[in-house]
Amino acid sequence: MAASVASGWGLLAAWADLFGHSPGFAEPYSGLAGLGNMRVYWLAGLLTLAVSMALFPRWFERTQRTLFYCLPLAASFGTMAFAVACHQTFFPPEPVALAGIAVAGAGYTWFTCLFCGMLAKTQCMSYAVGSIVAGLALKTVLGSWFTGFLDAAAQVGLAIALPLVIVGFTLVAERGVDTRIADDEWKPAASDKVVYRYLAPQIVVAVLAVATTRVLTPLGFFGDPLNLFTGALSAAMGSVAVGAVLVALSYILLVRRAKVHLSKRFMPAFLVVIFAFFLSATGTSYHGFLAAVVEVFITAIEALSHALFWTIAVTAIRLKDASPFRVVGLSAGLYDAVSIVWVMCFFSLGVVNNGVIIVVAFAIVALVMWLTDRNEQEASTVVPPALLVDRRAGIAEAHGLSPRETEVFMLLAQGRSRAYISEELVVSEGTIKTHISHIYAKLGIHGRQEMFDLLLAEEKHANKNIQNT
Repeated sequence: MAASVASGWGLLAAWADLFGHSPGFAEPYSGLAGLGNMRVYWLAGLLTLAVSMALFPRWFERTQRTLFYCLPLAASFGTMAFAVACHQTFFPPEPVALAGIAVAGAGYTWFTCLFCGMLAKTQCMSYAVGSIVAGLALKTVLGSWFTGFLDAAAQVGLAIALPLVIVGFTLVAERGVDTRIADDEWKPAASDKVVYRYLAPQIVVAVLAVATTRVLTPLGFFGDPLNLFTGALSAAMGSVAVGAVLVALSYILLVRRAKVHLSKRFMPAFLVVIFAFFLSATGTSYHGFLAAVVEVFITAIEALSHALFWTIAVTAIRLKDASPFRVVGLSAGLYDAVSIVWVMCFFSLGVVNNGVIIVVAFAIVALVMWLTDRNEQEASTVVPPALLVDRRAGIAEAHGLSPRETEVFMLLAQGRSRAYISEELVVSEGTIKTHISHIYAKLGIHGRQEMFDLLLAEEKHANKNIQNT
């Protein structure tokens, strides 16, 4: 199932790649230049469907089977309408082209929502991340092959057919669903506050990161990646290198950190993306082999920012067993809105983009620092010395704490907050509060400081007994 989603996602990204900057669509873009930047209309289609899904998730759930076939078919017709708008005289070309690109954008949002829902409902975190990353890596290879080995007419024909091909992979993924969540560390959380406190701010940071890399750098599905790798063979080799870097970074920054607490899980990935921003802003100062290496790295980070964004969205769906339409609608809608602002305000600034990129990078740095400091304060208060922690099990047994109360007490004695314990033990904060009240009653104390005093007293008593012996 994960392999089918990865293949479908790779073809989806490659379809957007063809639509965005393949030679086959160069004529429609040049013929419609008077309408402004076509990115805005593509993003408007994405935003329209995303907002609709966020506002009416239940309606989308009820009509999902009908939309499953209708929206991809509409995306295919939209691609064709945009491609032939300037070659027909029956309708005015401008409305046909604008409607086509907007409908195609809506189809892209639809597929990403389906894929996110499938991964969140059936896969453990490592398989979900692997599927997303494999799809993006496949896109870098397919995009180069499609533009390097196909002529313009074949590129247009393939772009028209791809939405229907992706439906086939989606059907295979649905029929081959295999659940891998029994022993997963990525468990549903009962508390809405956990998702809001840890993931919502990180979604905002991810939106800024992915929107900036997609709009303001010479990358993304509407950009011109790997422009130093000329020729079909060279472009293919560069794409393979990008895929390898992407896979390696994703394994280190996302898969390997699957068991890290949500407050810190995605922070290293944010920092790597920020580093790539600064490289992008100074990219013209590199030459020769070093310039090619930097371009491969930055292109891989562009894909990594997408993987990071969708991984956080899938995590949000999984934690609350939430509607994919609501979560993807909110997160993708925010991304689309920011991207439209970025395109309309900054895209035509040329070299000034470098200054904008640096400003955005510093803003993301500030947000990451704020999130880190905020999470540190919430997840960890004053932690008693390690020797005191060793006394927890004996105290719990001596005062008759239940197994669940003992688990809560173990974390509480480390200085962990209720929110942290709730997320760690997959229990609502209200239940944790009740357990803490029972623990305090059994220990004969009235607060956390008295609990630490009890630990200190027990440690002093233990040390005294050792000295007497």
